[in-house]
Amino acid sequence: MQIKTILKERKLQLFFLGYVLLLVPALGLIAQNVPPSAIMSGIAVSFGLLIVIFMLSSFMTTRYIRFFYSFLLTLSLIPGAVFTGYLLFANVMLSEGSITTLLETNAEESKEFIFNYLSPWVTVGIAMYILCPVVMIFKMKHMAFHRVKEHKHLFTASVLLLLLFLAIEPVAQRIYFVDFYRILADYKVRSVLEERAIRKRQQQPFEVTLTESQAPQTLLVVIGESLSRSHMSLYGYERNTSPLLTARRANLKVYRDVVSPQVHTIPVMRSALSFADHAHPEYLTQRPSLFELFNRAGYETHLISNQPFDDVSSSYEPLLRQAGHIVDLSKTNKPDGVILDVLEQALKENRRKLVVVHLMGSHTAYKFRYPSSFNRFDRNEPDGLASLFPLKTSAQTTVDQYDNSVLYNDWLIASILDMLDRQCKSSVMVYFSDHGEEVYDFRDFAGHANEKISSYMCEVPFIVWMSDDYLKKRTDLVFREDRPYSTCDLLYSLSNMAGVSYEGYDGTRSLFSPQFAVRERFVGTLPYESIVKSTREYTNKRIGNP
Repeated sequence: MQIKTILKERKLQLFFLGYVLLLVPALGLIAQNVPPSAIMSGIAVSFGLLIVIFMLSSFMTTRYIRFFYSFLLTLSLIPGAVFTGYLLFANVMLSEGSITTLLETNAEESKEFIFNYLSPWVTVGIAMYILCPVVMIFKMKHMAFHRVKEHKHLFTASVLLLLLFLAIEPVAQRIYFVDFYRILADYKVRSVLEERAIRKRQQQPFEVTLTESQAPQTLLVVIGESLSRSHMSLYGYERNTSPLLTARRANLKVYRDVVSPQVHTIPVMRSALSFADHAHPEYLTQRPSLFELFNRAGYETHLISNQPFDDVSSSYEPLLRQAGHIVDLSKTNKPDGVILDVLEQALKENRRKLVVVHLMGSHTAYKFRYPSSFNRFDRNEPDGLASLFPLKTSAQTTVDQYDNSVLYNDWLIASILDMLDRQCKSSVMVYFSDHGEEVYDFRDFAGHANEKISSYMCEVPFIVWMSDDYLKKRTDLVFREDRPYSTCDLLYSLSNMAGVSYEGYDGTRSLFSPQFAVRERFVGTLPYESIVKSTREYTNKRIGNP
């Protein structure tokens, strides 16, 4: 009878705790990427925590209950809003890798993401999610409470159970906001330790040898952003999105089977700029990175970036900071053409040099990535494309904007090649995108996400241009455009091309080596072939093929 009375008196408290602790785990039922067993264990753990906190709150006055519940709400509000918002627009629950990427997102990217994805109904959903528990706290009324000295055993058991919920890692990981802060803490600690280890590496001896007869005067590496090769006419796309590169096709090596090691910029850059890969992530700090290698080889090193990397402490910034000359153009908030004047000055330098250019490319929101003069594609025009499913007007506009950004990127890369042709006698340009992008290609989704991974998100363009002088002296290199390759092996390929050798160099992992050997490719933790298979199966199901 007493229990029924307590439950009746404190039903608002129970509803509040259920709302804060159980709503997000229960929403996992509609997520496309969470197995039922994980959902049920998350709900079970959260329900157990609810009972423990409810027991503890029975020892508090109304004033302390409001304070305690306000603290609990504060802890859960940001993780809960993030999980809920992401679920509403993408129908998936955030994974650990995506949370880490979110923590490193700069203010400008966040603003553009919100502008592009936060629809009115998602905004209303998040606002209601935040407002409801606040109202509940203010409506809690005065009620009787247990005194600790009269119920010592119950109080002690409640405190111990709460500590166990937080201390036992497999249990704590099932509590969404506790796990969110665990990931945040692990990320901060890892970043500090990695930066310290990378700094220490610079002081350690490491012999790098340069073969002068093999080295170009200029090695230019251009890293694009969110460009899927499936939206380039150079790779067979129906729209003429890369006319200038297609016109140069005879002088380009256009690799047809290259994938990224991840589908987010930060983990891709950590891998592409270092020796870290799926099997050996520790090589990020244990072995030299791109700029360190080329500094030791006697190259003058340059970084020209139109993508922000220093207004938040990104976990690949220490790798970028090793460049001898750094120009950050991201604060101009201009399309990528802003890099051309700075690049021209760097190319005029008479020393042997490595220049890395990091573009904004086709980053969301696509319409900000090109000037109005490149606003060409329109679904209402004759070159409009058919789709596997009817596209809403907003989705059609998004595809148009993305294709316009690809067209602008084509102009930019062609302009860079013209510049190299004019100024640099012995030179090489390697262009690739950090990862791909899915743009309503086979389902109602645009973007890239670990939780919704498809082949469109990891299949990237990889293009090589070489001057005649360089080609004549590098008859040892092999250029087979059908070689299966992952950009996690970029350092081996660039080293080979640049005449740089060192302990640990592996010719079987260079795209241009006669010793090249095909290796299994991973995108995150998933084999690339499994991603291709699941994408194909989804597509066949949609269009009714067996």
